[in-house]
Amino acid sequence: MSRERPSASQPSDRHHYIREQLRLHGRVSAGELAAVLRVSEDSIRRDLRELAADGACQRVYGGAIALTPNRHGFQQRRHENTERKARLAAAAVRLLKPGQFVFLDGGTTNLEIARALPEHLPLTVATNSIPIAAALFGQKQLSVLVLGGNLNHLSGDALGAIASRMLGTMRPDICFLGTCSVDCELGVGTVIADEAAFKRQLVEQCGHTVLAVTNEKLDTASPFIVAPLSDIGTLIIEPDADPARRAHLEAAGAPLLIAD
Repeated sequence: MSRERPSASQPSDRHHYIREQLRLHGRVSAGELAAVLRVSEDSIRRDLRELAADGACQRVYGGAIALTPNRHGFQQRRHENTERKARLAAAAVRLLKPGQFVFLDGGTTNLEIARALPEHLPLTVATNSIPIAAALFGQKQLSVLVLGGNLNHLSGDALGAIASRMLGTMRPDICFLGTCSVDCELGVGTVIADEAAFKRQLVEQCGHTVLAVTNEKLDTASPFIVAPLSDIGTLIIEPDADPARRAHLEAAGAPLLIAD
């Protein structure tokens, strides 16, 4: 956190500073803010409550964390940061073994994983994502299972009771989970309730859960919790992830794999 002392005479000045620290670091400590701004922790806690009510952060023990930015539709996100997602995908596919039963959850990083599957690697792959199913079409080394359900037009995923029942008949060896946010205390989250329920079931039924995330999702929160970090078998992050955020993950015991 920056130690340059900003103006703290007005709540609006403190709010501006806190918002900037959330943008830069993903989380803030009430104690550190009180020391830097030279106000009481009660004042900072009041500021954080007001910012949380305004949708700028989520309160956690000792401070607050940034909220996941409002999610754009899949068609827009699939063209964002494709090279970075491709590097995460390259690290992800190295975890696979011939003959495995793999589940690819929805998401644009997982779309890159689908595209990166080696031509020589025979797998059974299930997905509830229409865009990912389309990417798997024509990969003859794969046996592909596509789940049905209610189509979410934001994500392109099949969700709801039908998708859940179909998933209930499966026990994948490994799954690649999609997510909107990752936080050491709050775990993995998403912005849609039906998505969170499906992902939670997927984590429970899968032998090994892998999560590949871009830097923007670290130290952020979403309205609906999917799973604690302890349920994630491998967390793949970018090589230039913020050192402080990486330290938070390591301190929380997250099993990190650094992409090349």
